Amino acid sequence: MPHPTVPYVLAAPGYLAGGSDWEHLTEWLLRGHGWRDVSPIDQHTALASPDGRLHVALNRRGAWTLRATTPTGREWAAILGAHLPVEYVTALVDTMLRPACRHDPDVLGPLHAAGWNADAAAPTPTAVSPDGLVRFAEETALSPTRGPWHAACTADGHTWWTAVFSTHTPPGVVAAFTRSLASDDPLPRMAIGTPLYGCGPYTRLTQTLHGYDDEQAQLEARIDEARGHRLAAASPAAPRPSSRRAPRTR
Repeated sequence: MPHPTVPYVLAAPGYLAGGSDWEHLTEWLLRGHGWRDVSPIDQHTALASPDGRLHVALNRRGAWTLRATTPTGREWAAILGAHLPVEYVTALVDTMLRPACRHDPDVLGPLHAAGWNADAAAPTPTAVSPDGLVRFAEETALSPTRGPWHAACTADGHTWWTAVFSTHTPPGVVAAFTRSLASDDPLPRMAIGTPLYGCGPYTRLTQTLHGYDDEQAQLEARIDEARGHRLAAASPAAPRPSSRRAPRTR
């Protein structure tokens, strides 16, 4: 049965676009990467990687929790608000799936390059979006190691989402978040419910022919790509041809 036609728009900046369909992440992990559903009764969805090192949970209010263990055995977590775009959450999880970078990236670099302002009065490194709606800051460290990071999006006195990264969160994961925040690319959203309440003066909307079927086709393509990489990695390598010459016969 065809899905009813629902008008879509492109919303920018992305951090005001809203959360969108959480299945874009959960189905990608379950069907594409072979994750397991380990949902308890008190959570909407909880997924675990095949090796049990990575966890992604969605509570019944739509907020996300990412948990993992670093190669050195340290645990970290990220708590992400329900109205944070699922594309941003997916970017974080995609980074979790990859090997850690040899060199720590510059977490604030993408924001500064995108014209975000440094708050010189803040006690810790802080970047503020050009429209003043998002603040991203490093919290005061409770230990000699790097302190956790915190972000919040507030419009007209209403906080739409927060993002908190605990101590020991890999800088590569946090940098994936700041790259998403810094991106100028608009995000496709259903026209109904967009923009978020109170965000109209700050949200740029553009008409688009992109629709539900396109969203599903893109999701299926990402699932197929992930499944293909996973199956290729699991397949035994083909034996190399022998370099020894066959014995001569007389």
